[in-house]
Amino acid sequence: MSLTVAEIQTNTNTYVGDTSTDRISAAERLQAITEATVWVQEELGNDLQNYTQEIEYYDTVNYYKVTTDIADLLEGGDLRRSKYDQDRSFTHKSSRELAEDIGQNSGESSWTIERRDTDTYIGINHGSKYSAKMIENCDSLTNSGTWAEDDTGSDATNLTIDKEEFKTDTGSFNFDLDVSQSANDFATIKNTTLTAMDLTDYEDISAWLFQVYIPDSTYTTSFTIYWGSDTSNYWSATATTDIDGSTWADGWNRVKIKWEDATETGSPDITAIDFIAIRLTYNASQGDDTDYRIDDLIICRPEKLTFYYTTWKVGVDSSGDDVFAFGATTDIPYFSGMYDQLKYPVAHKAASLLFNTLRLREDALAEEKEATKLLSKVKRLIPSSKTSEVKSFKMLGVNLNK
Repeated sequence: MSLTVAEIQTNTNTYVGDTSTDRISAAERLQAITEATVWVQEELGNDLQNYTQEIEYYDTVNYYKVTTDIADLLEGGDLRRSKYDQDRSFTHKSSRELAEDIGQNSGESSWTIERRDTDTYIGINHGSKYSAKMIENCDSLTNSGTWAEDDTGSDATNLTIDKEEFKTDTGSFNFDLDVSQSANDFATIKNTTLTAMDLTDYEDISAWLFQVYIPDSTYTTSFTIYWGSDTSNYWSATATTDIDGSTWADGWNRVKIKWEDATETGSPDITAIDFIAIRLTYNASQGDDTDYRIDDLIICRPEKLTFYYTTWKVGVDSSGDDVFAFGATTDIPYFSGMYDQLKYPVAHKAASLLFNTLRLREDALAEEKEATKLLSKVKRLIPSSKTSEVKSFKMLGVNLNK
């Protein structure tokens, strides 16, 4: 049976010597227990606060926004491969050092937590067990088959190679929009003569990744990729946000589209994929525009990594939903079922906080001292296994791992 806030409150009432709400309201008791629980978390930072999140790591994708998926992330603990692939450990580094590792193509597997623009990212530098397969580097319209704009059924026009603005290699596909060219609110470029590929190893477990440049994203709604054995037999899937789940932005955006989300049309032959098309869709307010770009089209299977992190949630409610402040005595503290004895230092700390509100300083200090003494015992019992940041000196531009 789970330990609840009610039991902590019973102890707190005992230490305070008052169960009434004439001087201390029910809300004040919950607030004190919340603050006391946060105090315990900050003092301990141990494995009782560890939670895990699976990360789908794609080769060439180094940053993963986790603002929503791990809303309770306080601090990173560790990053691990699957239990059958633990042939190397990941080094915890500062965000600056990880950026240098990525820029210098370091072979060391490492990770960081980076917070920027009110969002949280996990940065990863790692040689995945599944390398990305380059489909089109967009440096030429005739690398494999011939790319062309659909200038009858779509609004795409003037497809060329852009040697000035690109993400990788030496160029990108550049095309313009003539919104009166067709009756459709989309622009498509396609290759119907692609050298046939066998994508059996990628079916349903991979994702398409590519870069798109949007000169003005105001009316952009989605990007769709089509792939198959001809224009009648294919898969198709759509992305309505960028790879991080953010809305389209002016400039470069990276797109990820999972195969598992695709719709199958006809009977495509997965062993002979020779047709690919990319469609930009926008709403009816879109006007003529120039210099849309596409670059670096790859397909990649993700490697599943497990991220260990320290939570800042104080527990869950009776329905199992996360809570960051206790709102009811039926709420369950984060340490319930793992080390229920933490209720004692929490209760003593809560009593200290309540005595402070009553201006009873000596009683507050006595309860503070008792809480600290009890917590010191827990520090010796339950350690923390999170990895600290490694500081390493290296000469700029020199890869010491080669």
